[in-house]
Amino acid sequence: MSSGVSEDKIPLGLGDPLIIWPTVEDVRCSLEGYAAGNAIPSPLKNVEKDFLKKYWAKWKARHTGRSCAMPHIKTYTRYSGQSLAWLLLTSANLSKAAWGALQKNNSQLMIRSYELGVLFTPSLIKHASGFSCTDDGIPSEDKYGKSSKSCEVKRTKLVTLAGQGSKNTDSSEVIPLPVPYELPPKPYSSEDIPWSWDRRYHKKDVYGQVWPRQVQLYTSQDS
Repeated sequence: MSSGVSEDKIPLGLGDPLIIWPTVEDVRCSLEGYAAGNAIPSPLKNVEKDFLKKYWAKWKARHTGRSCAMPHIKTYTRYSGQSLAWLLLTSANLSKAAWGALQKNNSQLMIRSYELGVLFTPSLIKHASGFSCTDDGIPSEDKYGKSSKSCEVKRTKLVTLAGQGSKNTDSSEVIPLPVPYELPPKPYSSEDIPWSWDRRYHKKDVYGQVWPRQVQLYTSQDS
């Protein structure tokens, strides 16, 4: 995950990892209140491990107006400013089940849950139409107005939505990606507590509810 180069082709090398994770206050004040925490399924025994404290970062999405919408999306990215070396959008969370664990004296990798994802990387691309869905088999012109006999090679550059208006210093094609959180992430303060869904919260949310929510069971006599 440390691979990638900057705009001047210098390898990025190892970076400081951060885990963007909603705080208890984020969930309490969210659009759905504590109920939104159902989509953030991590138990207390995981989020309160001491070694994780230095990695926690706040969930903020003011650039899309979604700071109060709690995330369930899983993304991994390497960035510099608003430029992206790569972005992985995937169903894989940070677990051994999804990423695998070495077993039998490191001789085999055990993966319990196979996940699906898409990796976006800047690269050289060729613009040309490549196939036809018509019976005559004649490819139509692509969006650049060029026929399939000619193609244009171009380098791409990945940026966040916040960085798509920045001046491009070369001829590369800028592709804005909707990174769901703000970059750079802001680390937790000393008062921030990572959300865990099996803890009790007595401070009422925006709907006047506590967590776990009190569920009223209805019987035939109530109807």
